[in-house]
Parts: sequence; C-alpha cells; structure tokens
Amino acid sequence: MRPDPTLRLDAALFYLQHNIFKCRTNRSTPDPSCILLQGVLATAFSTILANKWVQNFFVVIPSTPDAWPKRAKYGSVTLVSRSLHITRSFSIHFSSSESQRHAIFVDVKLSGLIDAKPHSPSPQSAVTLRIANTHLEPLPDCAPTREKQLKLIADTLLQDGLFGGVVGGDFNATAPNDSALVESVGLLDAWSGDDTDEGGFTWGYQPRSPIAPGRLDKLVYTPRPGFFMDAPKKIAVGKKYGTLTRKRWISDHFALLSRVQCVHYASDASDVSQLLFLLTRRSFHRHI
Repeated sequence: MRPDPTLRLDAALFYLQHNIFKCRTNRSTPDPSCILLQGVLATAFSTILANKWVQNFFVVIPSTPDAWPKRAKYGSVTLVSRSLHITRSFSIHFSSSESQRHAIFVDVKLSGLIDAKPHSPSPQSAVTLRIANTHLEPLPDCAPTREKQLKLIADTLLQDGLFGGVVGGDFNATAPNDSALVESVGLLDAWSGDDTDEGGFTWGYQPRSPIAPGRLDKLVYTPRPGFFMDAPKKIAVGKKYGTLTRKRWISDHFALLSRVQCVHYASDASDVSQLLFLLTRRSFHRHI
C-alpha cells in the first residue's frame, strides 16, 4: 500500500482549493465544477467528508464507500458544486471486473437565457449534462474488459434526453489497441494528440517507473451539437507533501483540468453555460 493515504488526500484537497480554485479560506466560493477522484481508499474516505471547504461547497457522491462494489478496498468519488442542480446520481458495478471497478454517474442541469429580445424578459432553457467518473480494469491483457466497461459507460452517456455527457478517469490505457478504444465506443477524446505524444502522458514520472510512461488518464465526451470540451491541461505536476526533510508525491498520476461548454441556440441568440472539470487521479493504493 502507498503510505499516508489520509495525509496525501488532505494535501490533494488543499492543492485544489488553494492552487487551482484560488480559494484562500474555507468560505471562498469555487467556480461551478466537478472534481473526479479515483483510487480513494475506503479507510481514507472520511477525510473528504471532514474537509470544511468540501462541506461548504460540494456534494460528495457517493456519500459512503458502502456504495462501492462489495470487497472494494478503494474506489472513485465525485465532488459536485452545490451551486449546480443535481437531478440524479447512480453507479454501475462492472460484473466483469476482477478488481471491483465501477462508474459513478451524476446528472446536472445547466441553465441559460436564450432567444433574448430587446427590452423583454427571456425564457430560461435548461439542459441535462451527465458526468461519469471511472477507473477501468488494469493490466495490458485486460484490454477486452476495458472495452466492455467503456462501451457500457458510453451507452449510458448517449441516452436520449441528454444534452451531452463526459467521462473522466484512469482508463489504464496500457495496451496498443487502447488508443482506438474511445472512438470505437462512439466518444470523442478531449486531447488533440495521440497516445504516443509525451505531452499528454499522465503517469510514470512520480516516481519514475520501470514501466514506460503513458497517457493512462483521459477526459472524453459525447459528440453532440453545441457541446464542447477544452483540451485538458495537466496540473499537480511535481507536487509533494510533507516536511522539508521528508517529502512524498501526492499522487503517482498527474491531474487533468478542462472546461465544458453547452451552447444553446434559439432564433438569432445564443447563450453559453460553462462548467469546470477537474480530473485528479489520487492513487491511494499501489498502482499496477
């Protein structure tokens, strides 16, 4: 097991609050956002619930590790801004997973004014965005299992009645055919390069690994009109916690930051609803 899971999780949340959202106090309001965490140990879950900034501004989904698959010692957690209108949350436990992997889904309403006419009130339009958080099956020989898992997620994101869908997480893209997996299930990759472009690598440096570095972590989305996602930016690169004489990596993965836009068109007017997405792979167990 990786050391100090509670201290590392505390350090991760502190980094997000102060360095990314620029919230100097626990009463400072962050931009509307979703934070996707993976690899959180069940024994460290209470650290999230006890964080005052999280308590003030985020809904924690699920609220307990009991919602993860049975026998799961670690899992994924989604933090959703309280300023967003959550209409539904649910999870899918992958029956084919030998590692108790799962996906968490959250539906949020994004509202905007459309069809504005001079000197007259405008109606409100609300669209539903579905957000998935996952940690796919590990190891190169599990590529067929990862494909089945991502296909199940994609089908759930492409259901009728949704304006768009996003899935972020550790895709464990370690096999050659993993590079074509996103497109094969009908999704779009927010990263504009390919899996061999070192600029997109998210794992293998903290610390250096005997296994080749790679782009294990991804943010992908549904191809829908008016729905856009910015190319992800790597954050938390080189970040450590601890004392001056003893520092450890907060995570063995880099985190990813992106923004989605839902553009509503009506007559000659348009409105843009924006939502900040932050994928942070805090691996609180030994990564394989």
